[in-house]
Amino acid sequence: MDEATRYRFHAMCFARSFVLSGFLSWFIAGTTDAQTPPMQVSPSQSVAIEHDPSRWLVGEPPEIELENFRRGVFQGGELLGGYLSDGSDASVGPGMSGGLDETFWEVRLSTGIPLGSLDNLLGVRPFFRADHLSGLSGIDAPETLYSTGVTLFHRKKWNERVSTIVIATPSVRSDFTTSDNAFRLFGLGLVNWQCREDLSLSLGAVYFDRSDLGVLPAFGLSWTPTPRWKIDLMMPRPQINRRLWVDPGQAEGWAFVGGAIGGNTWAVTREGGVRDGQSDELTVNGLRVFGGYETLVTGNRGWGMEVGYVFNRSLEYEQDAIEFDLHDAVFIEANWKF
Repeated sequence: MDEATRYRFHAMCFARSFVLSGFLSWFIAGTTDAQTPPMQVSPSQSVAIEHDPSRWLVGEPPEIELENFRRGVFQGGELLGGYLSDGSDASVGPGMSGGLDETFWEVRLSTGIPLGSLDNLLGVRPFFRADHLSGLSGIDAPETLYSTGVTLFHRKKWNERVSTIVIATPSVRSDFTTSDNAFRLFGLGLVNWQCREDLSLSLGAVYFDRSDLGVLPAFGLSWTPTPRWKIDLMMPRPQINRRLWVDPGQAEGWAFVGGAIGGNTWAVTREGGVRDGQSDELTVNGLRVFGGYETLVTGNRGWGMEVGYVFNRSLEYEQDAIEFDLHDAVFIEANWKF
């Protein structure tokens, strides 16, 4: 046997011995594990687990879902308030100066009525809101605008994957001096498809019933990749939420960023000028980007606040068909659910 042949022979023997010894070791280890009895927990260990379970858990403990509702018809009340200012004295049109500042407050009451089951819910929420305008001279904008009505919310789950949401808000929006075109109806309809446990897709339409906005498509997705993240990319109000802390089953703290369409249309009575005493429609609008923080407490309670920036602002009277561009502004808002 030459030296090359002898080398190949020894190499094959070594490889065969290595494979056989590895298989034998795996077999013996598996047999030993199969014959090992389960770990017995002593009474002292049981007490330790009860008093400090986090030391004995592998990974994170299971999530305890926050009950963001009350076990009854009345679901609580909510107070809201905010302030918006552009901090400018520059002219916004011929004969007009100063910036348009806005202050508002609102009160809401919520009820929830199961229509046979929790998969078929009707929510009823009456509200009253007042918006106070100031700072803009040279135009006959009312000092206070009011909105009052009731929001009707219906959600029905048709099967494990498909559900529908319908929202209707009949209301009166005016300065309370005229009833012409004061009645308004906001509406939203969505079909939701739960394509995965953490992802749902939605498609529908939203009706603003404003002089500047009619019907717009409503579409998007809601994705919860982890319990700490909720990504609601729903037009016309997309929002990304990040949970900062949690008291399991009791309270949660969330930070968020998003965008929205701001403003509204009100029926008003003109004061001064060629249209003195005539009914008209006043529209104030703008696009918003914002960020904030909120605390959610079990039983539909909690509080929150947000700050943001408003751009593409304008003020328009329908009868004159004249639109005044306003300066960009910043705002702060807060709410308390009780």
